[in-house]
Amino acid sequence: MNKLIFLLLIIFSSNIYADNIKYSHIEAKYKFYYKKIKAGEMLLKIKKEKDNIEISTTYDGNILAYLGNRDFRQEISLIAIKDNKYFPINYTFEDNKSSYSIKYKSKKEIILLDDGADESMALSIKSKNEIHDPLYMLIKIMTNYPNINNKFETISKGRLKIYNYNFSENQTININKEVYSGFTAVHKSGGKKNYYFFSQNHENLMVYTKISKNGDERLRIELSELVSIK
Repeated sequence: MNKLIFLLLIIFSSNIYADNIKYSHIEAKYKFYYKKIKAGEMLLKIKKEKDNIEISTTYDGNILAYLGNRDFRQEISLIAIKDNKYFPINYTFEDNKSSYSIKYKSKKEIILLDDGADESMALSIKSKNEIHDPLYMLIKIMTNYPNINNKFETISKGRLKIYNYNFSENQTININKEVYSGFTAVHKSGGKKNYYFFSQNHENLMVYTKISKNGDERLRIELSELVSIK
């Protein structure tokens, strides 16, 4: 019986992704901190137009961010919508040290290519499970919670990694004297911990992130301004 319920949840969730998006545009500004010291700003944009969603994040940092390789970083993910389902198309990553792109041949097969490299050097990656880029994973969590699997196979910095999240609902957080209600997603691997907070009063927008290692804060991102949500 438990296996049947789990299977039904997967089938149900795989068919409601795009139908859960009630907005056409989100733009949010964040402050980010490196080892508890302000290091710059991040801009998140989510734009839905007919049959496509484009998600992007752009970091603009100071000299401290440069030391953590986050003085400039931009990620862009393009996702198609068909029959109320998501179909990732491509993803690009660029920072001050490297850049690469991903093309999805299917949900379980991608082509990864370093920027400037010949196409003959492209790396084909296949999996038995669905492959995500970080922004595709983000939009799935935002639009599909709580009917969501907690395991994501995700390309991070050019490598396929497995993220197992523990979700907790009915949570609150205080950011700059404003209280947000929502749910959290936590991933732990060795001594590293990734903590995310999503605000259910703002279309499950991610409003807070903290990455720590062996208990020490390495990176913190906090919502500073919700520019637009419509």
